[in-house]
Amino acid sequence: MRTLEPTNATSPVAAPPWWWVPAGAAGGLALGVAARLWMRSISSDPEFSWGGTLGIVIGFGLFGLLQATAACARARLRRRVPLALTRLVGVAGLLPLFVGAGGIMLPTVVGAGLAGARPAWRPRVRLACLGVAAVPVAFVVAGIGGDHGWSLRTLAGTAGLLALYAAVARVARPTFAPGPGRPARRSVVGLAVAVGALAMAVAARGLG
Repeated sequence: MRTLEPTNATSPVAAPPWWWVPAGAAGGLALGVAARLWMRSISSDPEFSWGGTLGIVIGFGLFGLLQATAACARARLRRRVPLALTRLVGVAGLLPLFVGAGGIMLPTVVGAGLAGARPAWRPRVRLACLGVAAVPVAFVVAGIGGDHGWSLRTLAGTAGLLALYAAVARVARPTFAPGPGRPARRSVVGLAVAVGALAMAVAARGLG
């Protein structure tokens, strides 16, 4: 007997209102301020420059804006090509977060985003995604501990790291989610292309 391939079809849900777009931008800016404060708190030699701070805050604001745009558009679309374009918008919104030193956290956002956005995947696959996400976190926490010892400052820095990137992965969930009613295999292929494009873009920025 032939077994039908499972799909990631989801029941229809109400599309989010378009005011989510400016709200997403505002939330991204707030997240950028929190990220900048966290960076200063864990640095052994804190430096403050308006250029660097504005770059971080504006990058997070762009992230929030494009994720909210993608989420609003995806809820209103069903055709494959427009859905693929909304995923690319979400991927573009992720790019500012991984410029420079932030690039190490790419596997964390992708792994945690996949684990949260793909509940239909087998538990062991989602656990593997979380395992990938945990590797950069372990490196960063080890670096904080190396600078400050195993102290309350290190614990606070670790808590801030987890909260910050959990928020990023949650906001980016529409980018990692399957398209409504699409077969699982096609969704995975489309997502692999999007993540591959993001990885190549980050590598190009790092080499440039």
